[in-house]
Amino acid sequence: MSNSIKKHEDIKVLVVDDSVSMLHVLEMILGRQYTVRAAADGDEGVEVYEAFAPDIIVLDMHMPKKSGLEVIAEIRDTYEDKEVIIIVLTADDAQGFKARALNAGANDFLAKPFDKEELIARVGVAARQVLLNRELRLAYEQIAGELDLVASLQRKLLPVDRPNVEGLRIESMYRPSGLASGDYYDFFCVRDNVVRFVVADVSGHGARAAFLMAVVNSLFRVTMSCAFSLEETFRLINEHLLRTIRYESDFISIFAADIDCADNSMTYINAGHCPALLSMENTVTPLQTTCPVLGFFELDFGVSRLELSPGSDIFLFTDGWYEWRNEDGTIYGLDAFMELASNMMTEGTFSLDGLMAALPSGESEPLFRDDVTALRLTLEAV
Repeated sequence: MSNSIKKHEDIKVLVVDDSVSMLHVLEMILGRQYTVRAAADGDEGVEVYEAFAPDIIVLDMHMPKKSGLEVIAEIRDTYEDKEVIIIVLTADDAQGFKARALNAGANDFLAKPFDKEELIARVGVAARQVLLNRELRLAYEQIAGELDLVASLQRKLLPVDRPNVEGLRIESMYRPSGLASGDYYDFFCVRDNVVRFVVADVSGHGARAAFLMAVVNSLFRVTMSCAFSLEETFRLINEHLLRTIRYESDFISIFAADIDCADNSMTYINAGHCPALLSMENTVTPLQTTCPVLGFFELDFGVSRLELSPGSDIFLFTDGWYEWRNEDGTIYGLDAFMELASNMMTEGTFSLDGLMAALPSGESEPLFRDDVTALRLTLEAV
């Protein structure tokens, strides 16, 4: 073997041709660089393909039993193999035939009689693509593994124990669209009979959004131990984000509130987040934004205060609940979602699982393209 020829024994090549002499030539030329198997017709070619799992197929178009076009169709459609690289060989130089082969799923085309150096070059290009695909797959697996670790750690940041406060029922839902999420929810006691609850949404997806979510989580938990007010908490978070991401495109929307179960009152701040829904005495009221999203500007924060009654129901959610497409391609939308949720709250049929099942997707569930997170807090009637 010439020293100028690089051996790629880990790259497998299947050659398929009904000419014994042609198979011999192909095996001799390509066997110097690759691991090669041969098949004498289309049926045998598919059988060897299934057992051998080649990276590259050099395929004659005109064969008995099963043509090259039929072999391509079976590999691409029946086996759903989009990665194996198929180079077709034929003496038919008609442009229409070449187009049919490429449209069927062939990657390259070589006319018979072929030049030996051109064959080696074409297969060499395919081999480099195989190696590149392997590197990309390995890199993807490494990234996926890291994101899986991020997601595992992220789930541990979510609350597990319910606050020991009499008369308050909490229901939650968390469905990340990928391995790592930009959504965050939390609830904890800030003092006797007062529960703070939070739903936040970081712009974007993936590890970056998950990192920023973890920052917000940590800051909220710090304010719990320091007994910060909502205004102080939002000020701290915004100042920290301004130092961290001020000149980036990231931002965070947050709805946070304190429910005082002793006097049935609630104070809240809605920083550019979806309006929470408050159901009280058969009336549903949206709790709209009280200030812009965090991470862009220096802001002043003030709380809004509400008096609650026994049986009050508060529903917080992120935009993944309504930013999915209907069967006609239109976005479901906030207005339609709030109408659905409001009607269920008024009718007394509301639950997070029930709301999910009621979404008019035409399927068992919509195809969500964003994280789906929700909190529901109910002051139980006595």
